Amino acid sequence: MSREDWFRLTVTLAVLTAASPAWGALRSDRWPSPKERGAYQVRIASTGKILWKVAWETTVTKQAGDNKQVEIHEQGEGQPLRYKEPVSWKKRMVFQAPSDSSIHPLQFQLVEGSRWNQGGKLISQLQIQADPEHQRILYQDSETGKTPQSAVFPWTPQMVPDELLFHWARTLPFGQGGECMLMVSPTQRIRMQAQMAGTERITTPAGTFSCYRVNLAPKLFGPLSRLAPRMSLWCTKDLPHYWVRYQGPVGGPGSPQAIIELVEFKEEGR
Repeated sequence: MSREDWFRLTVTLAVLTAASPAWGALRSDRWPSPKERGAYQVRIASTGKILWKVAWETTVTKQAGDNKQVEIHEQGEGQPLRYKEPVSWKKRMVFQAPSDSSIHPLQFQLVEGSRWNQGGKLISQLQIQADPEHQRILYQDSETGKTPQSAVFPWTPQMVPDELLFHWARTLPFGQGGECMLMVSPTQRIRMQAQMAGTERITTPAGTFSCYRVNLAPKLFGPLSRLAPRMSLWCTKDLPHYWVRYQGPVGGPGSPQAIIELVEFKEEGR
């Protein structure tokens, strides 16, 4: 190829790219479909015992500036470690997904949920509301037999409730890693660091996937860093980088290692 031909090709590609801004957005769009459906299960790593199962549906709405509002409805049943009997629950999670996740982080807006015992009695309700205008988070949690919790604490754009951890991982600029402020409770907020650890092929009940492996750990210093729990997430290499597996603790200190894995996943209307 002559120098003149190379110059014409370069100019042509530059013009095409400038004339098609949507192309770049599509390349990095983490929620390209208006609807997603899926399910996952949680099992003890050492025994394979299934603790609980969850089905979810995601609705995506376009907003100004190529941002999107993502609303997720979850419905689950089983026996999380903190309960002495099986329970069922519903959750609703709402957040804004940025058009460029390498610059703007996922911003949560709302997490709310309710739980019932086997007899259908309501046993707990949770609501976490972000208020970016006043830079605060409104938190309310009530559970049968316990004193209700109500708190207001500072909001930052990096704040991610633990219910949204997997969805936050999906927005990572893979190859670089990232950080978030993980909110476990009003009094427990942990700066988490995500580090890329290569690629692996992962098999779950939903199939076999080529994935990025993301290692997660609290950002601690000194001797405490050696005591931090180690967690790993696997997200598909192909867009939209949805997560397929998690391995790590699913409770407080000393809780057993568990595997959370995708059982099914489907995009609709793409």
